[in-house]
This record gives sequence, structure tokens and C-alpha cells, in this order.
Amino acid sequence: MRLLRLAPLLLCACPLTVRIEEHAAAEPAAVAPARETCENAIPGACATEMVLASVVQYMTFFAELCGALVIAVAVLRALARFIPHLPRRASAHDTYQDEIRLQLGKSLALALEFELAADILKTAVVPSLAVIGQLAAIVVLRTLLNYFLERELRQAESRGARRETAERPG
Repeated sequence: MRLLRLAPLLLCACPLTVRIEEHAAAEPAAVAPARETCENAIPGACATEMVLASVVQYMTFFAELCGALVIAVAVLRALARFIPHLPRRASAHDTYQDEIRLQLGKSLALALEFELAADILKTAVVPSLAVIGQLAAIVVLRTLLNYFLERELRQAESRGARRETAERPG
């Protein structure tokens, strides 16, 4: 079912999601808590909260989109660099494959940073226990990914240094 988001209306109106087939309206999950606090709020404060919630929602979408684009571009670049080196001999292929894998790992770490930023934005608007738990899991994953990436970079550098030493005459 295709969904369209309409611009938020001021004066305590929430962004609406309209189903084209049914023309039924529903509130996005991130805006519903702001709507509840809006009913008992000081007049005028509600509009600010709703605009802020809507802006953060769009920023979250943009950060998630950036993360997805980084992953897509990195995978395509890695594939484009890997395919021409398939027919080469094993030792040169392994060296080049390590370089491609490390570059892909760096891009994945960057994409994970974008996803972490999106989750932090979600937590700012709707600080539920589930969202905070998801944020904690992503922080742990990012930390582990960075640790193993750094370790692999050091190992690749030491392998490269050993190869250079072994290839030198005498």
C-alpha cells in the first residue's frame, strides 16, 4: 500500500498519513506521543512540539537514507574493483582482495555511523525503552565493527610490510 505524508498542520495538528486506496488517516508512531502531550499543553507550545517532531522525523529519514546510499555505493565499488581481478594468480588476488575488503569495511562503518545518528534522533523525539535498547545494540555493534576493522587494518599493514621485506633481494 502506498503511503503519502502530508505537511504538518499548525495548532496541534499532527502529520497525517493518507492511504491512497482508502483515504484513511493515521498518525505516524513518532508523532503520537507528542500528540498526547499536546492535548494538555500550553497553547502555542503544541505547534512548536509538532513542528520539531516533524523536522526530526525528516532528519531521521535523511540520515537513514544516507546510510543506505553509502552501503549501496560501497558494495558497487567493491564489486567493480573485484571482478577484473578474478583471473589473476592467487597471491596478487589475495592482496587486492584484502584491500577491497578493508575499503568496504570502512564504508560499512561510515554507514553504521549514519544509522546511529538516525537512532539518536529517534530517541530524542520518542525516548521509549525499545528505542533506547535498539540504540544501545547499535552502539555495541559499531564499536565491535570498528575494533575488528582496526585490527584487520593493522594485520594487513603488517602482512604488506612482511611481503615487501621478503621480496627485497638479499
